[in-house]
Amino acid sequence: MAADLDSELLDIAQAAALLRVSEASLRRWTNSGRLPCRRIGGRRERRFRRADLMAFLERDASNTGAHHVCAFYASDQARTRQAASFIGNGLDAGSVCILAAERRVRERVLARLARRRPALRSDLGAKHLLVSEYAETTASQVKFWETTFEAATRDGARTLRVVGDVSGGTLAREGDFDQVLEYEAAYERLSRRFPVTTACLYDARSYTGLETARLIQRHPDLFRRPIAH
Repeated sequence: MAADLDSELLDIAQAAALLRVSEASLRRWTNSGRLPCRRIGGRRERRFRRADLMAFLERDASNTGAHHVCAFYASDQARTRQAASFIGNGLDAGSVCILAAERRVRERVLARLARRRPALRSDLGAKHLLVSEYAETTASQVKFWETTFEAATRDGARTLRVVGDVSGGTLAREGDFDQVLEYEAAYERLSRRFPVTTACLYDARSYTGLETARLIQRHPDLFRRPIAH
């Protein structure tokens, strides 16, 4: 019986590969009691039961918090901080993360993330983190999301996280405000088909009070439950 039980134990590298997270994340979660593990040998190395790892995945997937929310920033630094925090926590939790923003914004967010995650280059190479710019039309952008979400889930992603700097995208810069609302409505319908949690970022300096209220109305999950960071 003991031999059968031990055969189900994974070392930390195998467990990290299964959850698609870093070994550092596993050490932090076991130290905090968030994820159970066994200690074996004189070096007290961590070993993980596959059943515990699968239960952790299911618990994490069902506790993603808000589904589709918006957040507002009043400075470039705040935008960078919000995006990097949301993506970093998603990567720590094993989600495939996607950052949609213009190039200069992406560079700032990635630079901040790199200070938190030294293995960020590996995240990009393994497609745990994807980056893109916004398309010129609502139809093109929604099609991009659909294709990307389908590919990620087909490749085994259990949860997805999206951060989009909508204010800095082509739709907001070159279209009228109604086009932004149209895009949000189309994205809302699409995103309900996938295990994705989304934070749409908007520059508070660019919108009137009425426009801000209408944007919030397009993100009803903002009121249903708090966003998971």
